[in-house]
Amino acid sequence: MAKQSKGIPTALLAVLVAVAAYWYWSPLLVVHQMKEAVRAHDVAAFNSHVDFPALRENMKDDIAGKPGDDALAGFGRLLGGVVVDALVRPEAVMFVLEHGDFARKRGGHEDRDTRERDQEPPSGEDKPKWITERDGVNRYIVRNDKVALVFIRNGFADWKLSEFRL
Repeated sequence: MAKQSKGIPTALLAVLVAVAAYWYWSPLLVVHQMKEAVRAHDVAAFNSHVDFPALRENMKDDIAGKPGDDALAGFGRLLGGVVVDALVRPEAVMFVLEHGDFARKRGGHEDRDTRERDQEPPSGEDKPKWITERDGVNRYIVRNDKVALVFIRNGFADWKLSEFRL
């Protein structure tokens, strides 16, 4: 009977450790699920991890500058709103995750083969190098040298992409 009572606390501890590990590594799982959705061109699966209204609002705020700067901020917000609404679409956000930036660099003359290559995912050395970091318990940042993707905790272990930092 004594063995049975020792087994319950051990099992409970194992469950708690498993739940804590899942909670801690959940942003990595979400990023992996997003990358898989990009590879499979599964827009619905990808969209389930993106908070598009927050993403648009944060980008508009970045373009307009800090509130109360001057009249130029109002114009920047108006112009930025048009640009952001055009850029923050599932296809564009998936492109950023796949290619590491909003635009592919092209040098000089561009032919049809170059345009077709730019639509394909990068391979080998061309793939973006992503670095991850935590900013508190509710913010997770995935960045390369051109863009940072900021994820915000949404519930216990779900994360939503809600900000780009250029």
